Amino acid sequence: MHSALRLVLVALLLAGCAARGQITVDPAARSVGDVVPILVATSRAPTTDGMVFGPRRSPALSFAWLGVSVPPDRALGTITFPGAGPDASPNPRTDFLTIDADALPDDRAFLAAINADMARRRPGERRVFVFVHGFNTNFAEGVYRQAQMMHDFATPALGVNYAWPSAADARLYLYDRDSAFFGRDGLERTLRLLATSRAERIVVVAHSMGAQTTLEALRQMALTGAPAFFDKLNSVALLSPDVDVDLFRAEVAPLAERKIPWFIFVSGNDRALRFSSLLRGNTERLGSLVDPSALAGLDVTVIDMSGVEAGDSLGHSAVANSPVMISLVQGLSRYGPTILRQERARVGLAATTASVVAGVTDVVVAPLAGVSVP
Repeated sequence: MHSALRLVLVALLLAGCAARGQITVDPAARSVGDVVPILVATSRAPTTDGMVFGPRRSPALSFAWLGVSVPPDRALGTITFPGAGPDASPNPRTDFLTIDADALPDDRAFLAAINADMARRRPGERRVFVFVHGFNTNFAEGVYRQAQMMHDFATPALGVNYAWPSAADARLYLYDRDSAFFGRDGLERTLRLLATSRAERIVVVAHSMGAQTTLEALRQMALTGAPAFFDKLNSVALLSPDVDVDLFRAEVAPLAERKIPWFIFVSGNDRALRFSSLLRGNTERLGSLVDPSALAGLDVTVIDMSGVEAGDSLGHSAVANSPVMISLVQGLSRYGPTILRQERARVGLAATTASVVAGVTDVVVAPLAGVSVP
């Protein structure tokens, strides 16, 4: 077996055998952590308790609300679940916990919850952050990852989590691949619901294989017509997208006239995408793009994270768990994409240099030497 493939397979199998995150409800965490409300739309089938959603596919969307407590005693970018075992107990100072959770009966209740949140915000601040998780992710991990990102990025928006039915098993890559396509109709329905809400701006962020679900949904909406949604769509960010480069070009073609700001976070050190590439005969994945000229003619911003140390073993979640990348995204939120066009622009802990290559803004991100992370 090829040595690179062997290393990636070992890492993936170890990840698949590790203890997985789960929803733990602890109302007392409300007074300890920072609570991030998350509204959920999911094409996962509910499990027996009706509140946690599993890996099986459901043709009907389910909806829920969760209040996630982000603990104060943790490193930036990290997620800690309560320990397993009969003697383990949740610690609201160190563990991500759910203070409360409610199933919403239908899309009308989901829409009403969104509008109620928007009504509490001033005009101009009514924003929604939609997150689409990636490969090998269970329900709790996807929801808690969004809460961590929104907290660490200081995102001034309501979180909406779209959970497609990942098997949450590193050995079931092909199941997840099919599920990513299965989930596109549910995401499209969710986005169309958001378009009818009181939200003024919508940001869509997708990680890994979830980028394929997102591209499929947006393409369908562009072809069938969704002017209300596209009028509200502020930007799309693809984090380590597990998407074929040629397929990406084809997927975004119907979206070109929409003038959507695209941000694509890539890394040459992403071992999960290396495995995906090997499965496909070494075809390049969008998230491990080396030469941005492959996207020539597309109005996209490519942010290269190759020089950033990721907090996960596969280097597949650098945007969410690297303090450097968190700082850069905070800068994007505050100052917009113009910060990426400033030579040697400083954004918190990150330094960026930008140049335009055949119509593609290529941004190389590297840590500042000698700067310590608080």
